[in-house]
Amino acid sequence: MYSPRESCSRFPSCMLDLGEEEKTFPDSETVKECMLAVVDEVINDEKIKVSVTCAIENVPLSDGSNIRRIEVLASDVFEMLLDDLKKTDVMSIAVDESTDRTDNAQLCIYVHFFDGKCFREELLGLLPLEGHTTGEIMFEKISAFFEDNGVDMKRVCMLVTDGAPSMAGKVSGLAAQWLAVAPQMKTLHCIVHQTVLCAKLSAELKTTMDSVMATINFIRSTSSLQHRLFHMLLSEMSAEHHDLLLHNDVRWLSKGRALERFCDLKEAITAFLCNSRQKKAETYLNRIMDNSFMASVCFLTDIFKLMNDLNLGLQGRGKTVTELVEQMHVFQVKLNLFETDLSTGRLLHFPKLRKCTSSPTQVTDVMTDFIVRLKENFLGRLDGLALPTEVPETHLVFQQKATCPSEQRKWSLPLTRGSSYWNLLTCHHP
Repeated sequence: MYSPRESCSRFPSCMLDLGEEEKTFPDSETVKECMLAVVDEVINDEKIKVSVTCAIENVPLSDGSNIRRIEVLASDVFEMLLDDLKKTDVMSIAVDESTDRTDNAQLCIYVHFFDGKCFREELLGLLPLEGHTTGEIMFEKISAFFEDNGVDMKRVCMLVTDGAPSMAGKVSGLAAQWLAVAPQMKTLHCIVHQTVLCAKLSAELKTTMDSVMATINFIRSTSSLQHRLFHMLLSEMSAEHHDLLLHNDVRWLSKGRALERFCDLKEAITAFLCNSRQKKAETYLNRIMDNSFMASVCFLTDIFKLMNDLNLGLQGRGKTVTELVEQMHVFQVKLNLFETDLSTGRLLHFPKLRKCTSSPTQVTDVMTDFIVRLKENFLGRLDGLALPTEVPETHLVFQQKATCPSEQRKWSLPLTRGSSYWNLLTCHHP
């Protein structure tokens, strides 16, 4: 069986698995106890059992050992990342500032670069921000981080931010401070964040949204007893879901999901409010029984389902700016289709609204105005992100060769995705 040295060499893979599952350091000791219990139950041969038990016991999985080994692994990975960054000529940086559960501000730094073989996206650093979080303070933190690790800030060709004044301010924002060091750098407001800003609700629809959230909070947060009774009702009705969902502005997808769950559990919510003895229940019940109110709720559910689909399509690793902008343009075209669908009353793309409404007259101007304003917001956001649709005159010779059948064979490449295509293209056509 394994010697103590061999057992220790298998420790990093175990800690890697636990780390990827976001388990705490002491959990590894529980894993070790479980392995010993399984060995004791499964293996009957005493000699083999003793050997396997000794091998498992020799694996250092104490809390202190976990911390030391994880620190060593993290240090090695970080050093390898720095070595690759020092070899690259240009890189893109994305920064995001937010607070953790203890209300401490944290600044995340992500890097996108080409390591000579492929494009990579890595978490470069997580910097704590004490006190104020102004652009000057964030720039000082990032400058010190880059200087301490020997990375040249002038190599940054693109900076992506969340568009907040402290990030994108023209005078004292982080981008302005960085441009003074790297004048060639371009800045970009996070495209995923821009889609969220486009979907700002009108006053009427915001009132509807607030009423839905108030109803959810009334059922879930008024008292523990009330919440338990609602669970019992869902169980008795064999409902599709076991609870309502809360909405959080920080989590962009939660609004659409909370609305969808609310519509799915409408019958259960109505029954619960009818049986409730609290005075507020009657107010919430009257709203749900109002057809125009529920039509607005169903409209919001459908439109935010479409927005969530777009949001999820924009997320993920390895996405380029051109891919994101292309998806934004496609959704912009779809908005024309959605507007026509609403105005004609067919509601092919609004299943919840179609199921809720009995006639096209329940499609109000508030709904169509929201689609129109959504189109205008997307147009304004995409104004500076237009993709070229024509080949410049300087490339006409290339265009002629590319359309020639004999030349097409030369330019044919294996099917690849994303930025890997350009790396392969460089190898075939330097």
